[in-house]
Amino acid sequence: MPPAFLLAITFLAPQEIQQGQVLRLTAPQAEPGLIAFFAGKDFPIFATNGRSLALIPVGVYQQPGAFPITIKGPNGDVLQQLPVIVKATDFPTQNIVATRQMKELKPLPGEVERMRSLAATVSKDRHFEDAFVLPVRGCRNSPFGVQRLHNGKPSGNYHRGVDQRGPEGTPIQAAASGLVAVAQPNFQLHGGTVGLDHGQGLTSHYLHMSKVAVREGQRVNQGDVIGYVGSTGFATGPHLHWGVNLHATPVNPTEFVKLTPCSAAKSPPAKRTRPPKKKPTP
Repeated sequence: MPPAFLLAITFLAPQEIQQGQVLRLTAPQAEPGLIAFFAGKDFPIFATNGRSLALIPVGVYQQPGAFPITIKGPNGDVLQQLPVIVKATDFPTQNIVATRQMKELKPLPGEVERMRSLAATVSKDRHFEDAFVLPVRGCRNSPFGVQRLHNGKPSGNYHRGVDQRGPEGTPIQAAASGLVAVAQPNFQLHGGTVGLDHGQGLTSHYLHMSKVAVREGQRVNQGDVIGYVGSTGFATGPHLHWGVNLHATPVNPTEFVKLTPCSAAKSPPAKRTRPPKKKPTP
């Protein structure tokens, strides 16, 4: 492939990005075999629908600062560099009141490894659209990235997804089309779990289900019911934990769909009442 032809491809990327967000690198031409180097890691650039596209995760713990994207050809030649500034995100803390039974939960053998393998999956075919749909209609009561406390003590971890409110038994939809890579009704820590491979390094997982409605290896379309809201595993009550991973790095699901915080959810208007009539003065 002639280098002059590769140099004619112009990639675009945002000049600033926040921790936890997705960096979208695009070009109007489709060329296979290109690689994007960012913050010490290589990421494949996929030729999709007549264009070149790479979705690059900016992790919660990514050091803020200047990290240029380097576009490399099949032979490792540097073709283009784009300046990018990573800015810090102010992630708050959140306390979880865990019961004794919750604290005693241990993952099944292979449970954690299965979820890590799902997050690191990079398949060539793209199954997803740019816009996702909400898995459930409930508001978001726990955001992505919050530093978790358990009974007031630091857990040493952060929230790697979002929690959505939903009554027990509420249907859960696939946020995007993909292949069912994990369908486990009896995980101990994660509870009823479904994991979807959307292709090109993008995966999603749905936890604490009361019932799993799909099987591993099945293809699902966006909006298909994949399970039902529950409170299984490490959960304080019925809700859906929904996470999105990109090349093994958790990213904020709000990069793909809008979520309304429960604190901002509209409450029904207050009923107007007429003031009592004044009694006539005797």
